[in-house]
Amino acid sequence: APIFVSTPFQATVLENVPLGYSVLHIQAVDADSGENARLEYKLIEMAPSTGGAPVAGDPGFPFQINNSTG
Repeated sequence: APIFVSTPFQATVLENVPLGYSVLHIQAVDADSGENARLEYKLIEMAPSTGGAPVAGDPGFPFQINNSTG
């Protein structure tokens, strides 16, 4: 099973941070080899959206993640 290198994850994003700024870097490792060691990262909504705010997967969602590298 994958293991995150450091936990928990927490970040603060200032409102004037430029587009494309790296907010948080996460990393996991897996002892398996080959295809079984391949990890995929994704953002998911953890709480119900309120006020019509965009959620992960929506075009207006302000964050991106590289699904291969985290």
